[in-house]
Amino acid sequence: MRELLAKKASRANSYQVVSLVSNNPEKYKELVEIVKENESPYSEKAAWAVSHCFDEKTGFFEDYYPEFTKILGDKTYSDSVKRNIVRIFQFKDIPEEFQASIINSCFELVIKKDTAIAVKAFSLGVLENMLKTYPELKNELKSCIEDLLPTASSGLKNRGNHILRRLNKI
Repeated sequence: MRELLAKKASRANSYQVVSLVSNNPEKYKELVEIVKENESPYSEKAAWAVSHCFDEKTGFFEDYYPEFTKILGDKTYSDSVKRNIVRIFQFKDIPEEFQASIINSCFELVIKKDTAIAVKAFSLGVLENMLKTYPELKNELKSCIEDLLPTASSGLKNRGNHILRRLNKI
């Protein structure tokens, strides 16, 4: 697996990893272990493969909520790793036992000045989804987005404004 991840970053090489692990629980576990090692560039490429397994509706993401939740809140992981994980969380029904930690991590990622734009945007998506379960977060999310907008990139402003419009209808 490491040999594949050591190759030059390309779509073809990455999809070799995806095809290797997609329906193999042992290989998927090995991939998650590489993400957890937090060793660049292996962890970033492994997180990318996890994300693409999810896109292909393969893999075993649900089996690793504890690991992915912990990574999201760990300041030592790169934005690249976090981007791939939080992107998936946008589309998942997060188990109750992980919700508080993921909500806290997403708010921290949005508030933190040097967080990558995509990580912030995906975190906003997770937080908006969590309003279905925790409507009391609405005002905090609105305030967070309003604080973010003046200095946000055009893409992040677009995402933030769309969420604000939806929040104002609630």
